[in-house]
This record gives sequence, structure tokens and C-alpha cells, in this order.
Amino acid sequence: MENIKVKGQWTMLWLSYLALIGCFLPYIGYSTQITKIMEDTSISYAQTGMLASVTALVGGLTLPFVGVLVDKWGARNTILWGLLISSIGQILFSYMPDYSLLVLSRALIGLGVGLLFVGPYTMAAQWFEKSNGVGSAMGVMFSSDGVGTVFALYLFSYVLTAIGWRHGSAVGGIFLIAVLIIAFIFLKNPPHITDRQNSSKELGEKFSLKDYLKVISNRNVIVASAFFIGEWGLYAVIAYWVPTILIEDAGWSEGLAGFLTSLYVLVGVIPSIIFGLISDKMGKRKPFILLAGLWMTLTLVVLTIALATGNYGLVAFMMPLVGIGVYTGMPVALASAIDSVGTKAVATANGFILGIGFVVGGFLYPYIIGYIKDITGAYTIGFIGIIVATFILNFLASLLGKDSKKDSNNSEEIETSDDDAPVRIYQ
Repeated sequence: MENIKVKGQWTMLWLSYLALIGCFLPYIGYSTQITKIMEDTSISYAQTGMLASVTALVGGLTLPFVGVLVDKWGARNTILWGLLISSIGQILFSYMPDYSLLVLSRALIGLGVGLLFVGPYTMAAQWFEKSNGVGSAMGVMFSSDGVGTVFALYLFSYVLTAIGWRHGSAVGGIFLIAVLIIAFIFLKNPPHITDRQNSSKELGEKFSLKDYLKVISNRNVIVASAFFIGEWGLYAVIAYWVPTILIEDAGWSEGLAGFLTSLYVLVGVIPSIIFGLISDKMGKRKPFILLAGLWMTLTLVVLTIALATGNYGLVAFMMPLVGIGVYTGMPVALASAIDSVGTKAVATANGFILGIGFVVGGFLYPYIIGYIKDITGAYTIGFIGIIVATFILNFLASLLGKDSKKDSNNSEEIETSDDDAPVRIYQ
């Protein structure tokens, strides 16, 4: 298959990257202020966990439907709506007077975040599909987790500390509006996607329920979904609860706790890019996913032992090591799913994979950890459960995956090496 470089693809990738970084601020930006929020609002650990869980729940329920809409209406409009809704939710969160309204604002943020996790990834994949660089593009996009988390948990923590979590959160909403303006002016869908959508409208082609079920039942989509359930759950726990652990139990400052926690994803920038590129060159995805799942499990065992023994220095040291495994596997798992379904259905696959990760992992993990903390006074049992879930979802489930081969006659159709039939989706 001939690789065709598309003019402007890197500019659009970085604009998508900016939008993705922006969504981390409403998603996790308040985490370093959890103790102050609990004091101001008199809520329990379980209720605090619910603030994180409801965001993931709404985002996760939204994502599968957003994927279909992106395939029909384009990634640009999805990104713009995501930025607008997130900015409104962030500003509302700043000044809600009671817990029920805080939950409502977090639900609105979940809707915006759901849009912003499908739109930018799909935009990047579509701009790079002609140059056969989807794995590389996904690697770059997943590195935004590191930059976005440092921005939200470390840099933004100084804003929140300086002017308070309410006024600081409002400043975050203003920042999102600025990103919205930039995206509105400069961000565009790739020409071949625009042409494809126009052609689909003229021909009256429709995306059916049968097409949707064909996409989500693909074995590599299932493997990627399992991987993202484990990854999103782990990310939610580390992003929301580990800063609280380091502040409350270790007595560290908000800034230091936020920075050390952000290392979990910051170190993932390099393996995310490198292994996405290597998997493109080798044409192999499955070995990297398996290696990532095993590494995640083993490093989590050490982290949990450190937590149980009160060795918080070792907890901080192990977090980035866990992150290396996570960000080795994430772009490769998603690229494997995209290989299997073809880029015509990339948003549908992305929406389902990220959505189920949000709903199951992002919703259950932080709430259960908070609940266990309430009834036992410790986090250890919850982290032992995470180890077991990681081994099953991120390692054992990956054994079911298959590396796919692209049809040399048609880059839009993917022929798998197992009993999965080629997935051909028409818009």
C-alpha cells in the first residue's frame, strides 16, 4: 500500500492534541483539592469518589453514541461541542452551593469529556490513515495523558492553591473557552473525510445496527475494550486518590503530591510514541499488549506492598513504572482495533472502547476505593482488587487478540488472520 503524506496533518494533530490536553483540566484538575472540597462541603470519601465516578459514568455512556455521530458528522464538530460543554460544566462546578449540584456539574463535565476523548483521537487517526501512520499518531496522542496530567495536577494546582478551588476552577473554564476559539478558527476535517461524508449523503448510505454490532464484536475491539477498562480504572484511582493519600497520610504538599502523581503518565510519553511507531514498522501489535499487561500487574504488586507498609517514597517511585506499562499498551491496543475495523469505522470503535473503559473502569474503581476506605479505614484491600483486575483485563484478555493484515488492494478494508471476517463499514 502506498503511503500518502497529507498536507497539514501535523498541524491538525497538534490542534487535536491541544483540545485533548484541555479536557484533563475539568476531568481531574480538582484532585489536589479533594481534602479542601471535603472540608467545605462536609462529604464522605465515598461521596467524593462519586464526584469522579459520575463524570466517568456519563462520559462512558456517551462515548459509544458519540463514535457513531463522529463517523457521520465529523470530528471537528464533536471537538467544538466537547470544549463548549466542558467549559460550561467547569464554571458551574466552581460555584455549586451543595453536593447534589456538584454531582450535576460533574455529570455535565462527563458529557464534554466523552466528546473530547473520541473527537481528537478520531481526528488524528483520519489525518494519518493515508500515510499509514495510525500507530504513530495514536502514540503521540496518548502522550497527551502525560502532558495533560502534569498540567491539570501540577501546574493547575498552584492556581487552585493561590485563589481557592472555586475561583481557580472558574479560571480553568475560561482556559477551555480560549482553546475552543482556537479550534473553531483553525481545526479542520481531512479533505478525504469531508468528501467521503458528502458522498455518503448523496448515496443515502446509512450506518446500521448490524454494522455497529459487527464493529464491537470484533475480537481486537474486545481486547482493546478490556485493556481500557483496566487502564481507565487504574488511571482514575491514581489521579483521584493517590494525591489524597500522599497529602493526608504522607503529609506532603498539594504541589508535590500532584507532580509525583503526574509522573505516572508523564513517563508514558516516550514509550507511547516509541512503541506505537515500532508496532507500525513491525506490523505486530499483540506482543506489545501482552508485555504491557504483565508489566502493569507486577509493578502494581510492588506499589500495593509499599502502600500497605506505609513506604510512600516507594509508592511515588512505583507509579511511573506502572505508567510505562500502561502507555506501552494503550496506543498499540487502540491501533490494533483500528487495524481490524478500518478507518471508516474508527470513531465507532473508539467510542465503544473508550466508553466501556469509562463506564466500567472509570466509574467503579474510584467509587469502590472510596467505599472501602470508609468501611476499613485503609486503601490496601481496594488496591489488591486492582491487581487481580489488571492481570485479567490487561494480560489474560490480550491473549485473545490477533494481529491483522491490511489488504494491499484497498487500505480501507482490513482482512484479519483469524475467523473474524473483514469489517466493511459504509457511511
